[in-house]
Amino acid sequence: MRPLLTLSIVSHGHGEMIIRLLNSLQEHESQTNQFQLIITDNLQHDLPAFDPSPWHSLHILRNPRQQGFAKNHNQAFEQARGTYFAILNPDLVFVQPVFQKLISHLHHHQADLVAPQIIDANGTPQDSVRPLPTPWDILRRRLPGYNYLPPSPDSAGLIHPEWMAGMFLLMSSETYRQLGGMDERFRLYFEDVDFCARARLRGMRLLVDTQAQVRHDAQRSSRTRPYYLFLHIQSALRFFTSPVYKNIKRTSPSQP
Repeated sequence: MRPLLTLSIVSHGHGEMIIRLLNSLQEHESQTNQFQLIITDNLQHDLPAFDPSPWHSLHILRNPRQQGFAKNHNQAFEQARGTYFAILNPDLVFVQPVFQKLISHLHHHQADLVAPQIIDANGTPQDSVRPLPTPWDILRRRLPGYNYLPPSPDSAGLIHPEWMAGMFLLMSSETYRQLGGMDERFRLYFEDVDFCARARLRGMRLLVDTQAQVRHDAQRSSRTRPYYLFLHIQSALRFFTSPVYKNIKRTSPSQP
């Protein structure tokens, strides 16, 4: 039988985190036997053995050399057989069931890309839901005194953002196919911004359900390691000089 959902997870030495993630999935999701699990080992054989029995199927992809975020998930999608396709960060922890609720939004055509609300260990919403960024926004986020203010949900607890962070993205496999996957010219940053912008340019809708929550332990590598800061700046320049940004700005007149 075709799996209901394909989960794509990439490891950069995150074996213990992935074990924690999978354990939390099994604890809170009742349909894991309908989940195809694709784990990409991006550091060559650094993963522990995983038990395939809780899943519809389990596939381990081992890269001969390190690949970027976009390339890894695109190559996982080539193996995907699920009706739906989800990208998950390895440092997520499920604290409640979310997939049935999120898939219902897709099934009833309320949105084309959906995500839960991402919270930290204290239950505080993280900055995973944002307006379309501008160069000033990127700088302002690094200045002292910056505080993230999450957008207010509607009466049903739903947010319709311009951009959702790539730590958790769920859509139909057909949607991912129509968008041509992630743009592999980006390296670790802005793949999700570009992906959501291209979806909106096609008339697709984004949705975050604040009543479905997943915990995330943020790494913030670009704030502590110069190499990741370089990649962040490089990807930002690529996006802000792209035709996608130019075209999506026309649909976001409120942005400075």
